[in-house]
Amino acid sequence: MSLTRRMRRRTLGITALVAALVALATFTAAGSAGSAVGKPPANVSGTFQEWNWDLAVDDPGEHAILPLWIKMVEKKWPHVKLVNTSMTLTAQNDKLPLAFASASSAPTLSQTNEGLENQGRLVQDNLIMPLDPYDNIYHWYQRIGGKSSLALAVNSWPSSKKHFGSGQVYAVPMTGTVVGVFYNKKILSSVGAKAPTNWATFVKDLALVTKAGKTAIAYAGGQPTAFQPSHVLWMLINHYVPAAKSLAFVSHTGSNASIDTKAHVQAATTLQQWTKAGYFAKSFQGLSADDALNMFDQGKAAFFIEGNWYAGAVWSALHNTAGFWAPPVVTGGPGEGWSIPTHSPNPDLAAAMLGLTLSPQIQTALLKNGDIPLVPQSAKALAKAQPLLRSAGKIWDATVKSKQIVPYMDWAYPAFLNQAMAGIAELQGGKTSPAKLMS
Repeated sequence: MSLTRRMRRRTLGITALVAALVALATFTAAGSAGSAVGKPPANVSGTFQEWNWDLAVDDPGEHAILPLWIKMVEKKWPHVKLVNTSMTLTAQNDKLPLAFASASSAPTLSQTNEGLENQGRLVQDNLIMPLDPYDNIYHWYQRIGGKSSLALAVNSWPSSKKHFGSGQVYAVPMTGTVVGVFYNKKILSSVGAKAPTNWATFVKDLALVTKAGKTAIAYAGGQPTAFQPSHVLWMLINHYVPAAKSLAFVSHTGSNASIDTKAHVQAATTLQQWTKAGYFAKSFQGLSADDALNMFDQGKAAFFIEGNWYAGAVWSALHNTAGFWAPPVVTGGPGEGWSIPTHSPNPDLAAAMLGLTLSPQIQTALLKNGDIPLVPQSAKALAKAQPLLRSAGKIWDATVKSKQIVPYMDWAYPAFLNQAMAGIAELQGGKTSPAKLMS
């Protein structure tokens, strides 16, 4: 029975009423929705859950730093036990809305994926908290470029909650990402090809490698973890479509923004042509993301089109034999941001934990493990980073500054990724046309 109903029945004495109000105030201070925010007490105790999608197959770099981060949390708060759960993006899309709806199932802190399919649903249903009040305490935003920076803009939602790009921030990321082209220098040299420095050279290389009887692109079309087909199509769209038009489509800010255009159809046509030309690994439909990575790491393919988050794994396998290049307009954006569920058991602790992901220890560790840290690093630290990551970092910095970076297209609306992946599979299987795919 609620406190209000008890008061109406006049069954509470003044002492009981005061006790109830004190309990309510304590609950509010602990971080219920709409409550005041603060820092957690030093003696905070209990077992708390944090969720993420930092599986080794999806993000080796962030996966590698999780134990360090958990150790830092438990050292700072000795009476806290932090339990980690990593899941696929598909599992996140399915699990988070229902789990976040109840205090009995919501974790303390969780990553959320930018865009309408994941983070947007949670924002619209008031299942994650706006973080601006906590930034007033911790000042996270200024450390990663300010509230108008790309990293925070794509995690911001206006009061209408219909599209991202402005308003209050609902997630704070710790890394930047760019999708580019890993290449094997040894294989290219063996067929008389050059390392790609522009689109024309790259396309010529694909033909030379294939003509020599070697696999041009290590490529996976298998579900559920292989998102490579979408990344390749986004890269081709970036070649034919100006960055500003793609950004307008993804963020719902352009007039008549559409992907059903001649330029988009040309991108899909090129993907179809590459498939027919045999540029992709044989039997790619059944390969997983791990299969494609292993194929490239073992020197069995000349190229691997994927995000910089694989830089650590590629460098460990190939060292200076590998290089990293990206076209002038790239797909990218911040890595998944950390969000605080509205029903978090302890939002104040969650905010403090989030802050540690931007600490020098974690940001430097991310750099060492192949990720682009969002907090600017010193020249000395950057000089120690492996060459693939230095290349990716320069691409990130340059394209963010020139606004030639396009967020992942599937952030545009719910179910986009599933539709795109299914449609691409049909296109490559000869069951649909480029025009039908884009329409």
